Amino acid sequence: MAKVLSVQVGRAQTYGDAGSKDFLEKEWRSASFKEVSETPLYVSFSGLSGDEVADKIHHGGVDKAIFVNSYENYAHWASFLGLKYLPFGALAENLTMTGLHESNVILGEIHQIGTALLQVSQPRKPCWKISRRWNHKAFTNEIFTSGLTGWYYKVLQEGIIGTGDEIRVIRQETPRISILEANEAFYEPEKYQRMLETILEIPSLASSYKESIVKRLSHESDLGYMKTE
Repeated sequence: MAKVLSVQVGRAQTYGDAGSKDFLEKEWRSASFKEVSETPLYVSFSGLSGDEVADKIHHGGVDKAIFVNSYENYAHWASFLGLKYLPFGALAENLTMTGLHESNVILGEIHQIGTALLQVSQPRKPCWKISRRWNHKAFTNEIFTSGLTGWYYKVLQEGIIGTGDEIRVIRQETPRISILEANEAFYEPEKYQRMLETILEIPSLASSYKESIVKRLSHESDLGYMKTE
């Protein structure tokens, strides 16, 4: 059974040294440090109550209202970072889930969680901030190349979500393309050109995501948001 293991929200704060030029030390602003909510939270069309976004150009908005990660990836990321374990919200996600994974979550499918209806809108594009969050320059690129990015939800029906809520798949889109398959295609556009073209035909997906695919296919994609140098 797929269910929510933990719910997290965070406030935007400033970290680091304003005078430093070193990537791992210089000043940065983020809401990546999420705190576990002990009580169920209201989810509106813009996201969970109490959650903030520091960079509203690249994060947040109705198509990226809720960010999710699979707990099945936690052991892998703990090992990569050289840690024994990771706390819930370690990937800056709002919802940590079990029973769902990038390999079985389908682009555009609709999930019921608590009293809310959510639609899988796009994979996460890991940016440099997750590397700063864990003080590891290679982390962002590793998330990108592995395809274990997590995914975003668009909120179709507002409601209440809490720890322990079961996740029910209400409807799946066709063609059935998983988050992992979509990430592999984005990583190797020449090899998976047809799949990327098929993704563009899925009507429910975020327009910004489709635009990034068009640029990827035309070799105009800017991956500067991942830069850690």
